[in-house]
Amino acid sequence: MVLLSYLQRFDRYCYCLFSGLRAKGMPGQIALLTSRSGDGYAYLVISLIAWFTDEYGDDYFTHLLLGFLFQVPVYWIMKNSFRRQRPSELNLSFAALIVASDKFSFPSGHTAAAVLFAIITYHYYPTSGLVCFAWATGIGASRVVVGVHYPSDIVAGAVLALLVSELVL
Repeated sequence: MVLLSYLQRFDRYCYCLFSGLRAKGMPGQIALLTSRSGDGYAYLVISLIAWFTDEYGDDYFTHLLLGFLFQVPVYWIMKNSFRRQRPSELNLSFAALIVASDKFSFPSGHTAAAVLFAIITYHYYPTSGLVCFAWATGIGASRVVVGVHYPSDIVAGAVLALLVSELVL
């Protein structure tokens, strides 16, 4: 229980630290755009392009589809089981820049999806996968900056993606 208390304090400290970036205009706007880039549309477009144009596209598309078919229900069950309030709901002095699509924060679905996409992409296309890892890292960080997640939500989303990728690859 003491460990959980330390984690919550660390999460709130980091949240408040990153929240200061929102007030500075450009970093907040970059975080907003980065966060929105993880809404899922790009994953579909990229996987369909690979499906139609690359010799490994069928397998790549199938592994992504299987990954998301596992990841989304597990994420949803976790989110609705833990029921962790979003930071902006706890009045930590900073309002979120966006309205989240669901009520709870743990784990980060955007991060889980981005990391899963990066891992599977890396499996098939290592150079592109490295770019995707950088993008996924940006998406995770942006979710804290825009005010809808704590750092531990981001870590949990990444771990979820890693576990799901181990199942499907």
